[in-house]
Amino acid sequence: MRARLAAIGLGVLCVAAGLAASAQGSGEPAFGCKGVHTGEATVNPNPKGLPPILIGDSTVLLPIPNLNAVGISVNGRGCRGFKESIHVAARLKAKHRLPHLVLMNGYANGGANTKLIAEALSVMGKNHVLGLLTEYNADTGHPPAPDTDILFKAAKQNRHRIFVPDWVQYSRAHHKAEPKPGAWFLPDLFHPNFTGADAYAQFLATTLRYAPNGRFPK
Repeated sequence: MRARLAAIGLGVLCVAAGLAASAQGSGEPAFGCKGVHTGEATVNPNPKGLPPILIGDSTVLLPIPNLNAVGISVNGRGCRGFKESIHVAARLKAKHRLPHLVLMNGYANGGANTKLIAEALSVMGKNHVLGLLTEYNADTGHPPAPDTDILFKAAKQNRHRIFVPDWVQYSRAHHKAEPKPGAWFLPDLFHPNFTGADAYAQFLATTLRYAPNGRFPK
């Protein structure tokens, strides 16, 4: 098992390094829309169930090894929207592989609305917690992405099932492009760089209080 996890981690790291190198070389990120990248958590913060999963867009690709190390599995694809994230969750549930804590972003690609969020809750069921991550604007890099207010409204209306990890607020002081000192982002100001990838994972590690089965926001 350790050898298998090490192989997975090494493979993901190679993919991430290649993406970052391409991004730095051209001045723009080369996160393509084809292909799904996954990584399994190397530690499990849910003693009686599956480790949490982040179902996301291209912003989660570079941080995959960092996220796996803190205990979060990842299923990411460039250009993924919120609707597709729901479909991924539905497939996992059908295979009995949907963990208690599910994190999603992707609304920066096509937006989000109350109907989609209700659909996500319906697909997941009442025994799961949904974390909706805030994002920057995928086209401009400006904070925050359109429809961010809908996430907070949904959390207010579903206090025991939804919470909003505010990545935009957390990272604003470092929202600048490398090679500027303290930068956490690539030149598009949307994708995290290597430093930002680690910060992203450490930030999301704070959501693991909801990872154990039966833990819900209050």
